Amino acid sequence: MIAGSEGVTDVARVTTSHLGSDAEALYRLPPGSASIDLAIDPRRIEALERVVQEFRPDLIVVEHLGLHPFLPMLRQCGARLVLDLHNVESDLAGQIRQKRDWFGAKRRREQRMIAALEAQVVASVDAVWVCSGEDAARLGKRGLGPVSIVPNGLPRAGAAPRRLPSEPDAAGPELLFIGHLGYTPNVVACRSLARRILPRVLRSLAQAHVTLAGRNPARKVRRLASGSVQIVANPDDLAPLLRGAHMTVVPLRSGGGTRFKIIEAMAWGVPVVATPLAAEGLGLRHGHDILLAESDSGLADLITALWQDPARRSALRTQAHATAWDRFGPERIDQAVLAAIEAVPTR
Repeated sequence: MIAGSEGVTDVARVTTSHLGSDAEALYRLPPGSASIDLAIDPRRIEALERVVQEFRPDLIVVEHLGLHPFLPMLRQCGARLVLDLHNVESDLAGQIRQKRDWFGAKRRREQRMIAALEAQVVASVDAVWVCSGEDAARLGKRGLGPVSIVPNGLPRAGAAPRRLPSEPDAAGPELLFIGHLGYTPNVVACRSLARRILPRVLRSLAQAHVTLAGRNPARKVRRLASGSVQIVANPDDLAPLLRGAHMTVVPLRSGGGTRFKIIEAMAWGVPVVATPLAAEGLGLRHGHDILLAESDSGLADLITALWQDPARRSALRTQAHATAWDRFGPERIDQAVLAAIEAVPTR
């Protein structure tokens, strides 16, 4: 059973139970809270307790460190507890540039708060799941675990094409970035793509075009709109965007977790050009599954060269599509989850 939207899902033998809250309410934090804390209404804890008492699970997976207020109650039910970490939040907090001023001191204090909470919560559960070997190593260095690696799988797999689709007909190249457009690392990436990478590409490819698509675009993102840059806010369906793209560009400089945007683009046969950090944890090979460059100029050069080499682009599309389904498709993730469940210690 999953505490989510009410009812039966499209996954066999899985039902859901709604706890009577919404995501927006969780982020209304009281003063003095760390950014990882969520405002959990005590009534939600009571609602989950009723679900647990009725269902009597043998194992409970709690997704996200911010849900730690549920753990004291869950520990009392006798089930084994797994914490599924989307990120190592303390490491993520440390990636934010910390200047030697009041704001920098505040961020360093928050990082210490998150690290302490992380250690406390990890020590209180029976097992931890992370989405990459890099995150496992980060926890291992701090003596936190045991840890199993469960990669985040292909999102919306039912909508993605199992067979490699044809490349779109367009003068191109059509460049795409998908992500939460209010999230600071994505905002910085969008600005790099629109203001530094695209102008360099346009010197050689005058018909290049960028689409920035995602939820809640920040003002800094909306201001990037121009004749060569389109903003698609809160798209209902990503399929038309992926079908119309020649490349996905991901110039991330900070952030953590598995990059859903990369996996999904690859599954649609869209070549990905990204920074090494953007592809961290995916185990992709430069020149085989993906193209990687550290600098904005390097990313622009890769985009230009790939567009001017249709044979290489075709090979990259084919390999990326195969890798996405072979390594991140539902069957492979099912295997990883079952193996991780088997590894949870018995009490």
